[in-house]
Amino acid sequence: MALPTTNDFTGRQWRIVTTGPIPFANFKVAGGVWTGGTAGQVASFVDGAGREFDFTFPTQGQLNIGYLGWVSGPGAAITAMPGGEMIWYIPTR
Repeated sequence: MALPTTNDFTGRQWRIVTTGPIPFANFKVAGGVWTGGTAGQVASFVDGAGREFDFTFPTQGQLNIGYLGWVSGPGAAITAMPGGEMIWYIPTR
């Protein structure tokens, strides 16, 4: 099964596969998972307050992303997504 070519920010599981803007103001990330990357690759995003979040893919398996809490916006963007697929879990509150 091929990965999608665009990010999907619908529903409660956001699918990230490429760089680009995050089309929401303030949002909460309850966790996530990055699969299909290569060891040492770094995915990152910046929020509207200018804080950068970096994730480094491990040597084996997948990267589990813990609770990030509230992310500031607008102006948040995925700045690096070198490969694979990242899923963010967005809670209802």
